[in-house]
Amino acid sequence: MFDKKIITVLVGALVLVTGFVYWGLSDGGQTVVDDETAIVYYWGDGCPHCKIVSDFLEANDIASKVSFEKKEVWSNKTNASEMGRRAKACGVKPEGMGVPFVYGGDGKCYIGEVDAVNFFKVKSGMSTDTSSETQR
Repeated sequence: MFDKKIITVLVGALVLVTGFVYWGLSDGGQTVVDDETAIVYYWGDGCPHCKIVSDFLEANDIASKVSFEKKEVWSNKTNASEMGRRAKACGVKPEGMGVPFVYGGDGKCYIGEVDAVNFFKVKSGMSTDTSSETQR
């Protein structure tokens, strides 16, 4: 009888933990991508490559030249889910996803520090050279 109680408690705990994990990873279907033509810069709090891109954006006042949104993804599961859907739409596999990540508003994605900076250089008129951008 003692063994049945232990098994019952363990199974119950496992069900609860599984439920909490599922709830924590799901977005409840509430994530909505408002504008597929909007440029969105996804970043992670504490990401050194994102810091370089953010410093570039600030130093060159890119926000006054290019309309875009900044969305943190490491601590915001809604933003992370949105980034995942946009990456998938660009043909980016999960193992190729990371930050910094720019959704270009034109159905193209730019991943990594160099591609993100180059994207914003072109969009802001600082450069017309797109040869170093890796579009996905």
